[in-house]
Amino acid sequence: MREAVALTERVELLTPAGSPTIVAGFRPNGFLTVYWGDDPYYQFDDQGRLRRAVVDGRLFRTQGGGLAQLTREDEPDAAVLLRHDLDPAELAGFRQAMLSRVRELHETLASGHVQIIRQVPPEGPVVERLVSGLETVLHAAGELAPAINQTR
Repeated sequence: MREAVALTERVELLTPAGSPTIVAGFRPNGFLTVYWGDDPYYQFDDQGRLRRAVVDGRLFRTQGGGLAQLTREDEPDAAVLLRHDLDPAELAGFRQAMLSRVRELHETLASGHVQIIRQVPPEGPVVERLVSGLETVLHAAGELAPAINQTR
């Protein structure tokens, strides 16, 4: 929770399933990020489309019409980032798993079966905004955001 300072509105939650805690929140531009412990995490744009994720220690990011898995490989002289574009079956499985997690969290929040550990700002509708953000993700149905710029 302390490290998620880019999320200007954020909440740490404990679900009935127990650990890990879930940290979710919004960047100033409206992008939603949800962390289930350290892994997985998903980042969505303001329209609920997936931008990037970490699942099973692997980094994924949108590449326009597809999703790429990026793996860091250390070479003697430098680190190299290897890219694997997910094929249609891999992408469908990824989307299904992601949407299942999002749906489960949404249902848990909507039922009120969640404990708020802390939130920033301490007062305000962070959980309500999170429920709405998760609904936006579910309506986007696993759509991918435009490609992420490689340079900043």
